[in-house]
Order: sequence, then C-alpha cells, then structure tokens
Amino acid sequence: MMNGLQTSIPQRMALLRIVLVFSLVISVFLSFNLWGGYRTFPATPVFEDNLVQPPFDFIFISLALLCWLLSLFLRGQRIFIFISFLLCFFLVLFDVNRLQPWFYIYNSMLAIYIFYNGRVDDPNKYTSFFIFLQIAFASVYFFTGLSQLNALFIDTSFAEIIEPLRSLVSERQFLLFKKTGFMSPYMLMFIGLGLIISPIRYLAISAAILVHLTLLIFLFPSAAHQNYALWFSNLSFIIMLLLLFSGKTKQRYFSPTFLFQQPLFYIIMFVFAVMPFFNITNKWPDFLSFNYRSGNNNSAVITLKKSLYDKLPLYQRHFCVASDSVFTFDYQRWVNHELKADCFPSYPVFNSIYTNLSQMGATGVKEIELRFIPKQKVLCKP
Repeated sequence: MMNGLQTSIPQRMALLRIVLVFSLVISVFLSFNLWGGYRTFPATPVFEDNLVQPPFDFIFISLALLCWLLSLFLRGQRIFIFISFLLCFFLVLFDVNRLQPWFYIYNSMLAIYIFYNGRVDDPNKYTSFFIFLQIAFASVYFFTGLSQLNALFIDTSFAEIIEPLRSLVSERQFLLFKKTGFMSPYMLMFIGLGLIISPIRYLAISAAILVHLTLLIFLFPSAAHQNYALWFSNLSFIIMLLLLFSGKTKQRYFSPTFLFQQPLFYIIMFVFAVMPFFNITNKWPDFLSFNYRSGNNNSAVITLKKSLYDKLPLYQRHFCVASDSVFTFDYQRWVNHELKADCFPSYPVFNSIYTNLSQMGATGVKEIELRFIPKQKVLCKP
C-alpha cells in the first residue's frame, strides 16, 4: 500500500515556504525584463499618474528579492514576507502585465504565512493554516478546468499546446489527438475537487502529476514557447502538490470547527472559491480566476496600414503579419519575446499597446485600428 509522503505538517509548511520563495526568485529571473530590465513593450499602470517608470522599478523588485531571501535565513520572517507582498503589490500597480498567474498564486500562498506564527504546539492552529494553503492550491486546478469549458478551447489553446506533435504524426492522427482536448477541463476540475476529497486524493495526485509532466514536455522552452516562468511553474507545482496532499495531511486531534473560528478562512474561501466564478461575467480578472489560455479571454486585434508599418522600427515590424492590404500586429508575440510572459488580457493593456504604436508614427486615426474582442459570456461545452 502506498503511504505517500511521511512528513509532519509543520515540516511540510516549512518546506513549502522555501519552495514558494525559490519559485518566486527563479521565476522573476526567468522573466526579468518584466520586472526591471530594459523593455520597449509599454507598461500599463493602474493609475495614470505613474510615478515610477521602467527601469526605475528595478529598485522595487530588488528589494522584494532581498526580502524573500532574508525570510529564509533571519528571524521575523513574517515581516519580510509582508514587506515583499507590499512591494509586489506596487509592482503590479506600476504595470498590470506583472499579474501573471504564477506570480499571483505564489504570492497568495506565501501571504498566508504572514498570519502563521510558526508555533507547533497547537495542532488545530497549524493544521488550519495548512488547509488554507490546500484550498488555495486546489482552486487553481478547478477554476482552470472551469474556464476551459468553452467552444474555443480545443481549436485555440489546446491545439497550440500540442502543436509539437504535428511534425511527428500525420494530420489525421494530429486531429485525433486534438479531439482528446475535451477531457482536459473535466480532468482539471476532477483534480481540484479530488485533492480536497480524501478517498480519491491519490487519483487526483496521479492525474495532476501526469498533467504537469505533459506540460513540461509540450511547453519546453523554444522559439514558440518563451514563457519560461510558466514552464518552470510545472516543476514547482509538482513539489507543492506532494507537500500539500501526499501522505497523511491531517492531525489526529484536529477539530474542523476550529476552521470556522478563523477570519482568514472566510477570506480564503471568498478569494479562491467565490470570486473566480464572477470571471464568467467579466467581474473578476482572468488571471486571478486562473482563466489562463482557455481560448475564452478578452483580446484585441490591432491592424496597421502600410504607411504606418513603414514608419515602425524594424523590431516592431518583426511582429507584424501581412493580411490582405493591411498588417496585423501580434502583440502576444511581442510580450512573449521581450518580457517572457503573456499579455494581461484587459482593455487598458490593449489601449496602451495601441497608443504606443500610434506614437511611433501614425499621422491619422485611419492608419491604425484597435478592435476589442470580448470573451464569451456563457460557458458551453467544447
């Protein structure tokens, strides 16, 4: 019989904190230009009067990196985590593109440690915080699967993921593989629920590991897959998955009623189990709802006339695709190539890109056009 990981909850929480810190540090370096390096991709601040412009926001990410590392070696770890959380909050205010899914989930889970004093003499206390971490983590799978329940997922996001297969199999076999995409939403939702339900947890863990190993293969860094931090997150998720759910994860003397006495429990449930449902009506941001590459995100089409195309720098022309008598600007390739991240799917971001391109040489509104494409309002079966 498989007993899983044989480690106490306090030890798991200590190891998980280390994993979260190193995952953040490594992921930031894998997408360095997004945080403080040189960039031409426009920043989209939350407020118009953005006092800190790139590359001066390098100071904030440097301080955040320092706080993350100090939290591992010095006492007062909760203070360092709290300061790093505030710094990350300001970094997102300076540019919402930084609100990548991995950045959000790592910071959210690490923020739970701000309220945990590290004492191991009260099983009810530390087990409750451990369950908070489990809820936050499991919600990623469930809502990722839920967001994929739309008619566009198979032909867009899933087809893009399995694109490397096209050169290895015939077109007919590739189409057959693509049809298997209908199982992805249900598998992820099963994983999210199965991790919480103890009797089927071992099945959910096995399925989650299979998903991450598959993504590690298909999203391997290449010219087509330049979101290195996203690829790396699959390694982090496997480790966190085992620490949070493998083996015995509940103390013998734990009382579930203690959960309902913790105000943090209601905050966790609201943010991770209630608000993501509002993403269906566009009331909660996509990446905060784990609606990521589901084929059902807000997007935009930016078209340029040749007169503007000829005025663009050679670097920006690289991301233009000729279409009839106009050029379509592939902003997703731009942000992937330069920032090693995905474009945050919001209208202010699209407007920033549009304005940036306009300022490069447009002499009239007819030289460039921005058309918003809202996501579907109702989920449907693929």
